[in-house]
Amino acid sequence: MNNEYRHEAANAKPPARIKNKVARCLFSLSLLCLAGPLSAQTTAVTFVTDEEKDGGFLIAVTDAAFKKVGYKVQIQYRPWARALKSVMDGDAEALLGVYRNDERAAQMLYTESIGSSDLVFFKLKSSTATFQRLEDLKNLSVGTVIGASYTPEFNAAAYIKKESTSEVAINLRKLLASRIDLLLEKRAVVQDLLSTQFAADASRIVALDTPLKTALFYNAFSKKIPGYATRVADFNRGLALIKQDGTFKEIMERKLHE
Repeated sequence: MNNEYRHEAANAKPPARIKNKVARCLFSLSLLCLAGPLSAQTTAVTFVTDEEKDGGFLIAVTDAAFKKVGYKVQIQYRPWARALKSVMDGDAEALLGVYRNDERAAQMLYTESIGSSDLVFFKLKSSTATFQRLEDLKNLSVGTVIGASYTPEFNAAAYIKKESTSEVAINLRKLLASRIDLLLEKRAVVQDLLSTQFAADASRIVALDTPLKTALFYNAFSKKIPGYATRVADFNRGLALIKQDGTFKEIMERKLHE
């Protein structure tokens, strides 16, 4: 090859097909770059729940199960009634640690159960109130939480004076001040509050022996937000995996509150 030919070859423009191929490669790379952040977003899941569940086993189990299948869990705390309504209305994606009933199931798809809890009555140690059947509560005032699920029989019992508030802690203060006769709440929730926020008065409050019910907890996804069925299936798969590898057992052995 003479020098003149080598010079022309070095300065020759690449054929159009090569330029097109390079352009397509650059375009593909740009899509990959864009796809990275979008993929990361699709693996995040946001739950709403009440602040009493912060640090409890329901959050620990939920986080571990979803992490096992590649999701990142985010928690937003709201008063329970507002958290429930936001998921049922489709304003929030998922509700963490919820009881199941038909009204809720019409608006939300439930996961497999993530735990259970006794719903019990608490009273002042000095009180003579007892509970074996609902009729024992006639004319007694019972503190409840707005939006919480109890039993159809309890809800329908008009002879029970139900006084609803937005938080369990408010009901505890009312009970300690003798403004209500009983507090109806999940055993573990009240026990946790009595060991922390209300430790100075814990000895004044006792639980009645007979629970109103023992209920299962679930996570639930709004049917108004696309992809809910996939999220439920993925969570159930992760839950099965942490039960197989011992993670679920390890969490429960920590004796965390709900």
